[in-house]
Amino acid sequence: MGNWNGAIIRSIGWVLIFVIAYSFYELGIPVLTYPIQDFIVIFGLFTSVYLALSVIGWLMVGLPFHWAVCKWSKSRYLYYLLSGVLIILVLTIFGGFEAAIVFGLTATFQAMVFRFYVFKS
Repeated sequence: MGNWNGAIIRSIGWVLIFVIAYSFYELGIPVLTYPIQDFIVIFGLFTSVYLALSVIGWLMVGLPFHWAVCKWSKSRYLYYLLSGVLIILVLTIFGGFEAAIVFGLTATFQAMVFRFYVFKS
């Protein structure tokens, strides 16, 4: 199974950088559009929701998937990439295309970073 607890924390942390960039894209530059206090509150909410969804996603999908891959096959990057594609397809059906792209790409990047760190010595 590898060092999965450290790998989960690293995958959530590295992808958080992309979430921060996406929040600047969605919210705009705070000084030019609205007061900085509003930005801090919205950014805090955005980040906390990301962290909560990431932990829930890892507990419900990521860890069982990782356990199954380690038990029944070799843990290749392709399987972790396919898990992200599966999440994108499911979210497209139930949540819409934009939600599927945002959450699915986030989950895919987390899975790939996780796979990189989980078996790293």
